[in-house]
Amino acid sequence: MALSPFKLSFIATYLLVGAVVGVLIIHPLNLVVIWWELSRFSETAPNLLEFLSARLWLILLPRHLDVAVAYTFVGAFVGLTFGIFSRNYMRTSEAYRSLREEHTVMIPDLIRGGETDRVEFKSSLRWDMKENRVNRGLEKVIAKTIAGFFNAEGGILLVGVDDDGGALGLEKDLSTLKNPDLDSFERTINDIVSKNLGGDLCPYIHTVFAKVDMKDVAMIIIRPAPRAVYLEEGKSSIFYVRSGNSTRQLDVREALSYAKTRWA
Repeated sequence: MALSPFKLSFIATYLLVGAVVGVLIIHPLNLVVIWWELSRFSETAPNLLEFLSARLWLILLPRHLDVAVAYTFVGAFVGLTFGIFSRNYMRTSEAYRSLREEHTVMIPDLIRGGETDRVEFKSSLRWDMKENRVNRGLEKVIAKTIAGFFNAEGGILLVGVDDDGGALGLEKDLSTLKNPDLDSFERTINDIVSKNLGGDLCPYIHTVFAKVDMKDVAMIIIRPAPRAVYLEEGKSSIFYVRSGNSTRQLDVREALSYAKTRWA
């Protein structure tokens, strides 16, 4: 398959830059390492500047052409590897940013659609709206809902939205955090999942934010879990699953039967 002119120029640029780096940077650094080894075992070793000035110019002599070629190839390889990595990283970052923006746009439409078997609203993460105080017990409610989605086919949990779809925002929740910002809010969600459901499940959730009526709303996207998820409550392990527009607890027999079908 023929390479496009853009790809050819991309490859040529990184090869050329890498070759220059090999000769002008990697070679001197290697000499520094060699000098350091010599200075450890020889009291008559020259100082670093003398050693470098005596050795660097040798690369220009024809009989040392093989050394120049070797560092050129090493640098070109490093340059090309770095170029491929950086290009792939930029592409991945751009795709991730586009995905976040796409998900963010979805939030107002999801709110208008109301709660369903795949969407649930929660007013807050840990701030009790009725008692106007921090209530860490609400974190268990969040964990319960996420567990239900994990054990079903996944879903979306919107935080900062009341049952009727009104945007309440995250201001109260943010005020309870050590660093009152959205990044800390996202980390707190991951901590809730890790502590109550298992750290191995954190990669299966993804949180984005959007402004709705000038207020921040969080959307937690939950993918189906690869295993049965239990919520520890006291000395019991409770199995929850999303059923309709609510989260239902299953007894032991129901949970075992469901798990055989769900993760067969």
